[in-house]
Order: sequence, then structure tokens, then C-alpha cells
Amino acid sequence: MLPKSLSIGHSLLGVGLAWLILGMVIMPAGVSFNPGRAYQTSLVVLLYLPALFVSFSFGARAWRELWPQPLFRVFLVLLAWALLSLAWTQGAHPSSEVGRLASVLIFVVGWHAYAEDDARRISQLLLGAGLAVAACAAYYCISFIFVPMDDGRIIGQGTIATANYAAALMGVVALWLSQLELADRRWSVARYVGIAALLLFVGLTHTRGVWLALAVTIVAMPLWQPGRAHRWLAVVLALLAAAMLLRPTALLTERGTSLRPELFTQALHLIAQHPFRGLGQGAPITLMVNGAAYTHTHNLLTQVTVELGLPGLLLTVALWLMIAWQGWRHRRSLQGRVVLAIWVYASIVLQFDMPQMLDSPRPAWLLIWLPMALVLGMTCSDRLKSANSLH
Repeated sequence: MLPKSLSIGHSLLGVGLAWLILGMVIMPAGVSFNPGRAYQTSLVVLLYLPALFVSFSFGARAWRELWPQPLFRVFLVLLAWALLSLAWTQGAHPSSEVGRLASVLIFVVGWHAYAEDDARRISQLLLGAGLAVAACAAYYCISFIFVPMDDGRIIGQGTIATANYAAALMGVVALWLSQLELADRRWSVARYVGIAALLLFVGLTHTRGVWLALAVTIVAMPLWQPGRAHRWLAVVLALLAAAMLLRPTALLTERGTSLRPELFTQALHLIAQHPFRGLGQGAPITLMVNGAAYTHTHNLLTQVTVELGLPGLLLTVALWLMIAWQGWRHRRSLQGRVVLAIWVYASIVLQFDMPQMLDSPRPAWLLIWLPMALVLGMTCSDRLKSANSLH
């Protein structure tokens, strides 16, 4: 039986984690779609403070469970290198970068302190947050029908006020909803209605990178989600994708490559100037392509290398591969299936946009830090089972 204060903190932490996801969809955002002040303040109250309180309870049990994990140590080394890079960064507000790094750490530890690899608790959280986001997606779709955007691409509000960010977030929510095991038929129906609304939203964004990521993930899904329905869905989608590639429509070709090769080339030039140390965490960059200025590389790996150099790139790749391996090892569990679905999806989406990995809460958190937090829970559970079997 948990003490009353800890029970309240635990419940508040669960609310904070759900609000982290929902707030990205509805709360105002600042410049470059950073979370607004109201959203950040609400996260301090609902998420960060409860996460610190719960994680340091019972003799800091959450930290003691996480510390032996190789993945967690790689994660800490990555954060430490990013923190060290502030010594040479030219960013205007290094203290803000410290806060961003701390928020990532608190989220990961807070998720573990709340979820603890409890499949029922994780399922309830992902279902509740997912259905809330799906309701927002339905609202945005209806609004778009009556008041379409000038460029014909739907967007949301707050951190998803661009089509690419909005599509990426709605797509990942649709994927985790598809992986949940729901015995109650009513919740299962609600889940599929929500997925339909989310996929409709993604379709209206015209974001080809997310379309590709969803298609590849669905085709790969039978590898970890056995069942005839998933196999048939994968086959049908593969045939549909092949037909679209053989006879590409204007929807796929009118925007060309969206300057991604040019941005990649410019990023390589920056990397060549500072290959080892990088420019530093949060360093402002400007990539000039076709007379327009871009403030990030639109690719996770090049952005990490620009800011944190080759050590940052190697740590990021190591972390990402460890997440994939643990997801595959646990593919028969809910958590493993969610991790694999997000991992495949994110591996594609993050090559085209949303490269801000060590930053304030934004959609990329759900593609990177959520699967990592799930994996840490699974590996901690494995260690506890192994210790108990020895005794």
C-alpha cells in the first residue's frame, strides 16, 4: 500500500504524462513551434515535479533500477556530452539548453517511475491519451473541411502547427493504438474509430515522408504482430504502394524532393567544419538553400552531428540500435510491439523532419524517448525476474 502523498504524486504523474501528449496538440506554441509558456508551466506542475517526487521515493528506487541498464547509461553519456558541448556553443541562452536536457531526463525517469513495465497501466495511458488526440484530429479535420488552408494541407495547433509535425504525431498515435490489446468491444470500436480519424488527418497533410513511414511499418507489422488480418493488410498496402510508384500522381511528385538533398549537402558542409565537437547543443545554424534560410537540417542524424559531432552521432546510433534489439526481444509483449512499431516508423520519419532530439517537449519525443522509456521498463523487469529466479 502506497503512502497517501506518494499515491497522489503517482496519480498526478500519470495525468502529467497524458497531458504531455495531449498538450502538444492543443496548447499554444512559441517561435519555431517550441511549447508556449502556459504549456511549459503546466508540465512543471503536472509532470516534472511529480516525476522527481515519485522517482526519488523509496530510496530513489526508480533511479536504482535504471542505473544498471546499458541503454540508460548510453543515454546519460549522450546527455553529459550535450551538456559539455555548452562550453563551446554559441547559443544565446545556454541555461535554457540545460533545462531542455533536464526535461528529457525527467520524462524518461518519470515514465519508468509511473509505468514500471505494467502492461495494463501502459495500455490505459496510451489508450486514453490516444483517443483524446484522435478526438482533436477529428475536430481539425472537420474545421479543415469548412476552412481549408491556402496550401491545401491540414495543420493543428501548438507544436503541430505545421503539416509535417502534425502528420508525424498523428501517425505515431495511430500506430500505438493499433498495437493495444482491448478485451472490451466498446473500447476496441472506439480505438478503430480513433485510428480512422488520425489516418484521415495524416492523409490531408500530404506529408509523403509520414505516408512512407506508415506504409513500411504496416508492411513490416506481421513480423511482430502475427495474425491473418495483419498479413492481408500488409499485402494489400504493398500492392497499393507498388501501383502508386508505377503510376505516380501529382500529389506525390508536385513538390519534388522538398529540398531535402540540398539541405543534406549544406549540413555536410557544416559537419566538415567541426567534425568532432560539433557546434554545441542548441547552437543556432542557418542553411541557405535556393535563397531561403533554414534553421535545422530536417534530418535527425545530420542535426545531431552538426550540434554534437561524431561522438553525438555514435551515441545516438548506439542508443537507437539498442532500442530496436530490446523491442525485438520482447516482440510478444504489448510494450515490445509498441516499441517496434514506433521504431520502424520513426526511423523513416526522422530522416525528413523533426530532428530536434534533445529539446523541449514536441512530437519527436514520442518517436524517440517514448520507445526508449518503454524499453527501459522491459529490461528492468527482465533483471528483476532474473534476480528472483536466482533466489
